[in-house]
Amino acid sequence: MNGVLLQVFNHGITAAALFCFIGLIERRSDGLRGLNDFGGLRTVAPVLTGLMGISLFSSLGLPGLNGFVGEFLVFKGSFALAPLASTFAAIGLFVTAVFLLNLVQRVFTGPLNARWASFPDLTTGERFTVAPIIALMFALGICPQLLISLFNNTVPCASGLRPNGSPSPPRLPGSASPLPPS
Repeated sequence: MNGVLLQVFNHGITAAALFCFIGLIERRSDGLRGLNDFGGLRTVAPVLTGLMGISLFSSLGLPGLNGFVGEFLVFKGSFALAPLASTFAAIGLFVTAVFLLNLVQRVFTGPLNARWASFPDLTTGERFTVAPIIALMFALGICPQLLISLFNNTVPCASGLRPNGSPSPPRLPGSASPLPPS
């Protein structure tokens, strides 16, 4: 359960960052956001390329970034319980990697599309906007215990167990107190 909670939190961080970067690209390109609309943006927007690259690699689960530990814990727990489903999920990871690396290649590398020769890089304000979320990706990738320690008390309650592993007493619906003994 810790891995699931960590992965849900990390996915929210990574998805928010990616949506932010897509919005910045779309605003600079008058609404364009297709993979074939760009090319070579790293030459004119290296900061945007680098920071969006960190977010993309976080989404891939690269070690050292926030996506890795949650995915590892989820797969570690799920392979023992459902090996076939976990195998299909692992295949999904490879498909995701192919898609995201294709995105990096088609949008940021290769020859610069002449249309984007004056494509602006991130402004100072935009850099300060995305800096905290990028820092959080690194912080949770290096020290995931920052969140896992919070989840350690939540997981037993959510699973119906006390922190010592014994079952919780039954409760009345909508009540915090246990049912009276019969």
